[in-house]
Amino acid sequence: MSDNPENPRDQVNNPQTHYNSPADIAADEKLSPDEKAKALNTWEQDARQLLTASNEGMPGSAEGLEPSDHNRLGEVVRAKAKIGKRPKHKSAH
Repeated sequence: MSDNPENPRDQVNNPQTHYNSPADIAADEKLSPDEKAKALNTWEQDARQLLTASNEGMPGSAEGLEPSDHNRLGEVVRAKAKIGKRPKHKSAH
């Protein structure tokens, strides 16, 4: 996907609208390591929320999201490993 030169911070705050996959964030040379980590953290949080909703019987597609979005958590973890970051583990309780 293309960048938004008018608001580069949007790439960090809304990475799914600017990148096809978490790996694309890790490979983006225009972002600083800190920006990459923040963007991947955002994507990870969204993926975890979708996974939780899916586990509770609330399909993400009803919210206009792709059914495969909840499968992106593994991609986020791998992309974070590429930039030397660890996933944020959150308790289900």
